[in-house]
Amino acid sequence: MLGRRRFHFLLTALAASSWLAPTVTWARTMEVASYPIVDVWPAAVRFLRVDRSFPIREKDESAGYILFDYADGPKPCKGALELIRATDREGRDATRIAISIPDLPRRYEQMLLDKLAAKLREDHGPPAPPPHKSEPLPAPRPDAGLGNPPTTNLVP
Repeated sequence: MLGRRRFHFLLTALAASSWLAPTVTWARTMEVASYPIVDVWPAAVRFLRVDRSFPIREKDESAGYILFDYADGPKPCKGALELIRATDREGRDATRIAISIPDLPRRYEQMLLDKLAAKLREDHGPPAPPPHKSEPLPAPRPDAGLGNPPTTNLVP
């Protein structure tokens, strides 16, 4: 009897502590750029390495990520940039860009996204125009297909 009460008490205490304990969240800031991923990847690498002088720890183009050290302060912070193939609202090939720097406020992630977007516009100009939407096919007439098939005059 005492063992069962102790078990329930421990179970309740564990549930309460997990509810009250602070959780670690990996927030990330995202934006969709209306440029294809083949244009965004080299621009993102140049932006981080050349323009910002951030050390790149690891990158994988096929997986679409870059791990870097955000070095604009007294101590470097680890950051990650992800590129995901997407389509924008107007139907263009686009890229979803996600930046995460867990040790810094989100405004730093947004600042990097804004500067990367400006670099893309500077390097590639405005995004390509959206694809033309094809006109819908006319609705079939209600009497279509009814009646006699057309006849052809065959001359012997």
